[in-house]
Amino acid sequence: MIKMNNTINCHNKRRDIAMRISIDSSTKPIVLLYNRTLENGVHDSNSNMNIILFIVMICVSIPSVFINLFAIYRLQANTKLSVFAFRTILHVSLFTTCTCVPLFLIELYFNSYFPLPPSICKIWFIVDYASTICLGLLVCWASIQRHILIFGPIHIKKLQSTLKYKLIPSIFAVGLPLSWYSILALTCEFDKTLNEKFRCHPCFENEKFVFLIDTILSLILPLFVTILVTFGLLIRIIRLRLRIFRFPSKKWRRCKRLTRQMVLFSLIYLIGLVPYVLTRLNSLYNFWPSINLPWCIQIADTFTYVPCCFSSFLSIYAFPEIWTNQRNRRHKHHHHHLHKTKRRHETIPVSASTILTAIE
Repeated sequence: MIKMNNTINCHNKRRDIAMRISIDSSTKPIVLLYNRTLENGVHDSNSNMNIILFIVMICVSIPSVFINLFAIYRLQANTKLSVFAFRTILHVSLFTTCTCVPLFLIELYFNSYFPLPPSICKIWFIVDYASTICLGLLVCWASIQRHILIFGPIHIKKLQSTLKYKLIPSIFAVGLPLSWYSILALTCEFDKTLNEKFRCHPCFENEKFVFLIDTILSLILPLFVTILVTFGLLIRIIRLRLRIFRFPSKKWRRCKRLTRQMVLFSLIYLIGLVPYVLTRLNSLYNFWPSINLPWCIQIADTFTYVPCCFSSFLSIYAFPEIWTNQRNRRHKHHHHHLHKTKRRHETIPVSASTILTAIE
């Protein structure tokens, strides 16, 4: 009786296992089909997003190049210390727009795949990362420089206006990121075969420690300093306006112009870099899973080109002297000088001899 029960139980177990196997084998194609449809849906959404970003980047970058060339040509003769840092920003922005933006457009056109050789990919992300960090360092230095130009002592202002102190921050802002990312690029090796689609992705982003150190030193620290210094500049300008400058004056207009320039360039820098910093930190710690979607990362990568593309548009508003002709400005300055000397001679008191001769 026990043997019969055991045989019945064994038969029931085998029947249950066979039914499970048949159910699994019947549902497996459905699961695969569902996964494929999900992948196709994600792929279609990514391709649509890439097409939209491709069109937007073309519509923004092409006018930016021409306006940037015009602004550099107009500001080239301006040797003021307050303009030198922004001229450097315009040069770096023009170089980035002409070199990195076309390669990014190629990647968008091929739906996040890079059709060019890995050597060009290395050069691209060296120049791309270095120019982004360079713009951040230049904006950070310009925000500190505004405090010196507005509130600093006279001897420090004269020291800052020398050529040596103009070039040192620019050389540091350009040379340090290029050296750092060139060293990181030497550690990357890309294996590209003929049958594989190649993604241009820096290998140091896969190493968590290096990735975190790079994010903190090159992105978070300049962002924090820029926000802090610009906010402090606004507070000092408002306090200065309330205490001293009760009425409009030439000095107040200059302070207001310098502050407006700094706020505008800091704003586009923050708009371009804050989404990218959030996505990079989220890839390390995953505090917001929805940001890890491919289209979110692609939008954040596109926003990194906001500072280089929109700096030319802002320069038109921040520097009104771009639109004034150099000859007209010299003519107005000469005419104003003659008018002042004429008024000065007219107000000179008449001598006693001329009065006597007039009486006679």
